[in-house]
This record gives sequence, C-alpha cells and structure tokens, in this order.
Amino acid sequence: MQRFSRRNAAGWIAGVATLVVTFGLKVGIFSRFVFAFIAVAALVALGYWIFQVAEQSRHSRRLREFALAHGWSYREAGGVAITGLEGFPFGQGHDRKVEDIVEGTYGGRPCASFTYTFTPQVAGERSVPQIFSVTQVRLDVPFPRLDLVPEDIGSRLLNAVGFADIDLESAEFNRTWRVQCADKRYATDFLDPRMMQSLLTNRLHGVAVRVDGNRVLAWSGGIASVKDLSRRLDLVCGVAGRIPAHVVRRYDEADAGRRAAEEERERNAPTWAKTGGVLNSGRYTGIGVDADGDGVEDWDQRNR
Repeated sequence: MQRFSRRNAAGWIAGVATLVVTFGLKVGIFSRFVFAFIAVAALVALGYWIFQVAEQSRHSRRLREFALAHGWSYREAGGVAITGLEGFPFGQGHDRKVEDIVEGTYGGRPCASFTYTFTPQVAGERSVPQIFSVTQVRLDVPFPRLDLVPEDIGSRLLNAVGFADIDLESAEFNRTWRVQCADKRYATDFLDPRMMQSLLTNRLHGVAVRVDGNRVLAWSGGIASVKDLSRRLDLVCGVAGRIPAHVVRRYDEADAGRRAAEEERERNAPTWAKTGGVLNSGRYTGIGVDADGDGVEDWDQRNR
C-alpha cells in the first residue's frame, strides 16, 4: 500500500547502494562484481518505481475517462472534506492526502470516490506511506458511527477498527460481516433484513463499510480498479437507500432538536459574542449571562 514517488525511488536506490557498498568494504570484496551488483539492484528498484508510476498514471487517466463518460468531475487533489471522520484509516499518522477524486451523482445521490494516503507515526523508524481507496455517498441525516468489516479482511484490521462484534439473527450475515458499533440497539435497528440482504448481495472482497455522520463509506487498502467503481457505488448507495424509515425519523428528529437548540442559544447570545472584529469565535458557547449585552457586568456581579 505504498504511494510511490521520485523521493521514494531515490530512497530505494540509495538504500540498496549504501547497503551493498558498506558490505563490500567491510568484507574486503569491493570489486567489479560488487559494482555490477549495485547497478543491477539500482536498475531493479528504478524499474519497479517506473512501473508503479505508470500504473498510477493509467489509474488517473481511467478516472478522467470515467468522469467524462458519466458527467462527473475529476480533481488530482483536494475537494473532498475528510474532517470529522474517525477510526482507522482516518485520523491516523501524518501527511494525510486526498488525491484522484471523482465526484458526481449516482442513483440520484451525491457521491465521490478518492484515494486517501497517510504516513504512520512509528518512533525511530522511517514509515512507509499507506494508501486506501474510499467511495462515499452523502446522506440527508447524520447517523452515529457503524462499522461493517468483512470477515475475510484480516484480524489486524478488525482490531484496528475497534469495538466488539455484534451478532445478528442471520447466521449467513454473521459469517460474512463483522458488525462493530458502540450502540447495539442502533446497530440492530439499522441492520434490518432488507439492509442485511443488500450488504450480502453487494459485498466486495476486502471492502469495509462505515456509516459516519452524514455519509456512507466503502474503503479498502490499495488502489481500487476503476472498473470496480460502479460496484462500490452500488454498495454504498444500497446502504443509503435501505436505512429503515423509523431509524431515519429518529435521528432526523434528534438532528432537528440539536439545530433548534443551537439556534436558540445563538438568539440568546450576548452582543459581544456576535460582534465581528473582536476576539471571539463568532459562535456563542452559552458560558456566562449578560443582561445588558455588554458582557461585563454579570461577570462582575458573579465575582463579588
């Protein structure tokens, strides 16, 4: 899952050359044979890098062709916000990047697909960038996080996602998917028989699904083939279109209540909290009460 670049190629070639030269000097066999070995090793590393760069170039070209054929847009980087996404692979490491983004409408829903890269933070070691393919569909209502991880994806990733497995009434579904959620009741309500059937029908090898806020994500390690993009879209849109009505209603009402409370708090905010050009965030936190709106007198009264 390494993201190749010129810097990575230089590292590969320099590393191989340094290793061989050091070994040759230590054992006293630095000769034409060693020079030949260095040259061959460097050429192999360079050839591998060229192959990977060519593959990435072809992948980008295929995405552009897909976007052009389906009326979508393509961007080399940026455009899709991943802020707020939690859990592996998001929010990990450093040097996080969103690249090769296509955005458009699928089945009447706003969708996007992109490559997400981050570099793990490993103390004392040079980390290798990790790359993932992500496909998403936007929802009208925000939902709590719910992870669906294929049982064939490996125990390491299962442990990285977190939470214990939740068993449902379908034995076939339990054999196929591992359900991870902090709220068992919510997970059980969300995954009704229609939803489970959709996930069994549309599942893809090695592709996990996550419901997080106002989006459904399908994600997997490595660069996914463009020819599988329609199947990944079927997977996330299948989930988005089969959320039980009573679950949608419950969280729609909860979101409406939260927004109403925020609006009420904003209306009752003191003048200083809404005044531009001063040191405030522009949003009232609800701290303090100011009867006349100057933000001073009530604090003085409270501290007497």
